[in-house]
Amino acid sequence: MKADQPPRSVGPDTRPHSKPGIGAHGIGAKGKRAPAISATAIETAPALGPTSQYFQCETDTVIERIDAIEPDAYARTRNDLDGAATWLGPFLAHGITTTAEVATRVRRKHATDVCYRLFFELAWREFFHRTWERQGEKIYNDLRTPPTAPTTRQRNARLPQAVLDGDTGIEVIDAALAHLLGQGVMHNHARLWTAAIVCNFGQTDWRPAARWFHYQLLDGDLASNTLSWQWVAGTFSNKRYVANQSNINRFSGTLQEGSWLDVPYEAFDDFPLPDKLIPRADAVIPATLRGEPLTSRSVSTETVALRSIWNLDPRWRPDIDEHIVFVDTDWLAAWPLADIRWLFIEHWSNRSGASLVYGTLDELCETAKTTPFVRQEYPACDAWPGVIEARSWLYPDPEKPFPSFTRFWKQVSPSVGL
Repeated sequence: MKADQPPRSVGPDTRPHSKPGIGAHGIGAKGKRAPAISATAIETAPALGPTSQYFQCETDTVIERIDAIEPDAYARTRNDLDGAATWLGPFLAHGITTTAEVATRVRRKHATDVCYRLFFELAWREFFHRTWERQGEKIYNDLRTPPTAPTTRQRNARLPQAVLDGDTGIEVIDAALAHLLGQGVMHNHARLWTAAIVCNFGQTDWRPAARWFHYQLLDGDLASNTLSWQWVAGTFSNKRYVANQSNINRFSGTLQEGSWLDVPYEAFDDFPLPDKLIPRADAVIPATLRGEPLTSRSVSTETVALRSIWNLDPRWRPDIDEHIVFVDTDWLAAWPLADIRWLFIEHWSNRSGASLVYGTLDELCETAKTTPFVRQEYPACDAWPGVIEARSWLYPDPEKPFPSFTRFWKQVSPSVGL
């Protein structure tokens, strides 16, 4: 297994810490509510991040938060649950801002060398998306199988009930799961710990867990979420990621002792399945839908800005009068979204002056016969009709293969002077 390494995505960040709400629930098998996550764990945990309301703001507020980033503090404390994270994840995932805009604005106030760690972490997001561009739907299955990782047949396809219930016995993880289910937010380091518990200590297939997280996370995007889970599980890296109680205490500010993870790293060489993780259940992910049918809207012969939920920047194409955010119902059946994600999407659709509509790809293509569309490139929308505009990137597309982040970083870092 892989010993602990620093988290590597810009995920959530700035520190408007608010107290997590008590009473978030896990969902067990057969759609029944599991016991409430421990109120004690929530009360005694450190600040776990902002609430979902923090992300329902104005575009100017997002820009102000970018301008307030202190890259030196970020580099020193980003791994701490109460550190100087940026909490830009949802805005990046949904195209409200971009890695390029973040870097450009931060460099107006700070020297490039001071920004090294921030730019390094931004590169992970682009590495995942460039991998998605090249691998396509292959990312939804193991990209590699290291000798030290369990085979697919050895991995359990059902999640540990303790994780779904927020009752793993690791206090800060249970509180982080409560915050995830209640607010759609989880610090990146807590995600790594949780994924290690599910996949590597719990001997679970990463795929159902990744789908569950994508359902919940405000910043869940298919590339970053899927490939991060693969990285932890050892199917997109050379070794699996693990962390013990001492590591969790160090970066969470907790003092828990005597848990099933309170062992030295050497114990992980032959670590049995913990009793706490033996009971299993399926994550219940109910499909919900917002908006109105595409077929109910008036037919237009004027150009329409066709947005996906990954392109919610209110500043995009102000020259076009009509904007719609289209949700492919077939895609949504495969990748449902929690209500808390829909609230975020509705907020930013409204800020963009866009109508939220849903339908099938066939219906969208039929509409395109009479309505000219303009849209942004995005892998999940490759089959959509319309004139395609390129996305904004911080780093150039590497000319050579990059089977690892190291190979990717070596090729792109000179473009920003690193």
